[in-house]
Amino acid sequence: MTLQCEQATRDQGICTMHRFLISALGVLIIWLAASPVQARVFYVSPDGDAAHPGTRAQPFATVFQARDAVRAQVARGLSEDVEVVLLKGTYQLKEALVLDTRDSGTAEHRVVWRADKSGMVILSGGVEIREWEVGADGVWKAKIPELLRRGTAFRQLYHLCYSLPRARYPNEGYLRAEKVGQDRRSNFIMAKGDPPELARLKGIELVFLHDWSITRSPIQSIDPETRQLTLPHPIAPNCNWAAMDWFEKQPRYFLENHRKFLDTPREWYADWEAGVLYYWPVDRQRPNRFPVVAPLLDQLLVVRGEPGRPVKNLHFINLHFRHTGWRPERGVYFGRQATTYFPLGEKGHREAFPATLQFDFAENCLVQGGSVRQGGSSGIWLGRSCRNNVLDDVTVARLGGNGIMIGEGQVRKLDNGRAWWEGAAEQCASGNVVRGCGIYDCGREMFGAVGIWVGLAAQTRIERNTIQGLPYTGISLGWMWWNPRSQASPRATPCRDNVVANNRISHVMRSLSDGAGIYTLGDQPGSRLVNNMIHDIPPNVGRAESNGMFLDQGTGSFTVEGNLIYNVHRSPFRFHKGWTNVVRNNTVRLPDGVPLVRYNDTVQERIKLEGNLELKTDEALKASIQAFRQTLK
Repeated sequence: MTLQCEQATRDQGICTMHRFLISALGVLIIWLAASPVQARVFYVSPDGDAAHPGTRAQPFATVFQARDAVRAQVARGLSEDVEVVLLKGTYQLKEALVLDTRDSGTAEHRVVWRADKSGMVILSGGVEIREWEVGADGVWKAKIPELLRRGTAFRQLYHLCYSLPRARYPNEGYLRAEKVGQDRRSNFIMAKGDPPELARLKGIELVFLHDWSITRSPIQSIDPETRQLTLPHPIAPNCNWAAMDWFEKQPRYFLENHRKFLDTPREWYADWEAGVLYYWPVDRQRPNRFPVVAPLLDQLLVVRGEPGRPVKNLHFINLHFRHTGWRPERGVYFGRQATTYFPLGEKGHREAFPATLQFDFAENCLVQGGSVRQGGSSGIWLGRSCRNNVLDDVTVARLGGNGIMIGEGQVRKLDNGRAWWEGAAEQCASGNVVRGCGIYDCGREMFGAVGIWVGLAAQTRIERNTIQGLPYTGISLGWMWWNPRSQASPRATPCRDNVVANNRISHVMRSLSDGAGIYTLGDQPGSRLVNNMIHDIPPNVGRAESNGMFLDQGTGSFTVEGNLIYNVHRSPFRFHKGWTNVVRNNTVRLPDGVPLVRYNDTVQERIKLEGNLELKTDEALKASIQAFRQTLK
């Protein structure tokens, strides 16, 4: 009886425990079902192996292996997020990483490329050079690697976080042409003593400054007797304002890339025929501890969907892109504006050169954190039919072209020959956001570059960014000119509901003219320029003014409100061929004798001014700056 009771007690305990385990298992199943599904993760390391399976313990060796692994997952159908985690280190790419619809996320699941938390991840498009010899004159020289010699000569050289300058004459400032030639495009007379005698001209580049763009061209000849410098091709012969003396009778220029110009620390010169790189060192630099990087690639990441089949939900987090180049066709660059250009031998113009990170037909993609630095062309371009993408907290710096670009211009034609913006306006980029980014020191090669360029695009938000240190404009918004003498009102384009808000823009317009902290074009219904702080814009160096905001041809349907503008040597607001706009409740500090608004060929009644405040003292300005900074936190 006792044994039976003991057995019954044990059985009852087992049943109770069994019921408890079943209940707990049920709770666990419910919890797992309610919890987010963990992503499928692949790992990559510079020290990985091509034979590895892509785990953290055995990572892939290249980003291309990871791409193929993700592509296989996408082909099977995504039931969870997929991640590629790049372990710390530098990944030297020999070709751009190209992603298309085979690499796309879905509406429900992301494909994420991100840096591991263990350290910085750099994707480099360059080749390192470090074997230096010290010449008798103290100049260092190194052999250019054969991998670089296979392509077009590089124009950029990088060391650590610096972009090193090509040897130039003069080292600072500019020369002035004494007189331009009869055709105003192919030759000019240099002033006496400019430049030093040059026995060999091959490789020398003329950098010629217009008001809002530049020309870069080889030199055909320099006559030592007449001092005539002649170019092999006339500058942009189909464009009136590209004439050498259109803006200034004694236009500015300088010369680059000759061994004789190498006379200042940190300058370099590449003798491409001999395959030798020369560098003038800084005191205490050691040749055995001085690696430099020359660009092999012009792009690092290309995300390209198709019409009707966009790439979706691709995320790039905390990745750093470095060391790309720019190689103008046939060594000639006739700049137009914002890095658009006139190709040699063609009548029309082209859009900007491809960017280090190029997106086309992309939706709901994200670039967050990280940076794009040391590039020959532009940084990031959300181009054709890109929608609802976000650039968040990205640093873009030390680039040859624009910092960030949104949308496209007027060039593209449909199959029926009509301009895309007239016949298929729905194809415009829309809903894209640039938020919390830092754009610094761009336009190093193409001086007409801008910090953020928005073309024919809609519902764009440019907010809480910092833009500093540019030769031309900070933010450019819109891309349609208007002449009131040939058309009664501005043309309708897809541009609408664009917002530029809470940005800090300073120290722009340092080399060119006829631009501003914020520059606009065309009628853009519902668009707003609000709560931006713009300051430290120097006097124009060319013919036309540089302003806090320049609302250029056809700018219309804008509300300009709540902005703070100071330390601008010309008018805070300038309208040229302006349409109807509201300018209200802005705060400015005006130089003596400078009006709030400059009207160039604009009917003043079309510009409605309301409640704008002029600060009269430095103390009032300091208080306004402090109050404004609080709103940006």
